[in-house]
Amino acid sequence: MSKKRFPTVKIIKIGTIQLEASDMASNLTLQIKTDLRIGGGSTVTLIEAEKKILVDTGFDYEFLDGKKNKKENARILTKALDDNGVKPDDIDMVFITHWHKDHFGNSDIFNKARIMVARPLAERLNKTDLIGLKDNDEIASGVKIQFTPGHTIDHASLIVETKFAGIKTRVGIAGDCIISHSYFHSGKIWKYNSDFYDEKAAGESSLRLINASDIVIPGHGVPFLSFVPAK
Repeated sequence: MSKKRFPTVKIIKIGTIQLEASDMASNLTLQIKTDLRIGGGSTVTLIEAEKKILVDTGFDYEFLDGKKNKKENARILTKALDDNGVKPDDIDMVFITHWHKDHFGNSDIFNKARIMVARPLAERLNKTDLIGLKDNDEIASGVKIQFTPGHTIDHASLIVETKFAGIKTRVGIAGDCIISHSYFHSGKIWKYNSDFYDEKAAGESSLRLINASDIVIPGHGVPFLSFVPAK
């Protein structure tokens, strides 16, 4: 009997965040972070199972619409992939957690990949190049979608069953269901986006993802071991 093969999970680009939980929410803070070269792009994660799956695409300075920024973002992501022995055409699927440009902005460089999102998002956008997935759909062995509304109405995350150091581990690739460790640790929820859906739903989705994960990869910043803080 052959041994079960577990997917591998790698972070290929750590995302940044322009407003941490402890920051004062102001235009001055945003300008200072921008001047410090904090672009606010999402974390990008590579899953290698029977298919190669990229989760979010890490587009920095989303408020800049010029060709120069678009080209630079594509260069940075392509370099990150190359550093991991992967080219854009090697990617079979790109899973976008939600339709914010810092998460989907580089998706057009993956000419051979299927672009996958939660089904409610695909229906809302009505884009023919998007494949809509149902809650709990398995997109590869050990890789399942989990609907996590709150940050947006049609947000979704992935749960991956893998191994680290020989130990079975559940990895929650959260997108902005859990935007960063600082927000999770402080019990705060990011509500600055104009299409923020619902604070109660966001809290429930965050807790559900935490309970399904041993390690969380947030939408921005470094991963962390998950736990439910004692009250």
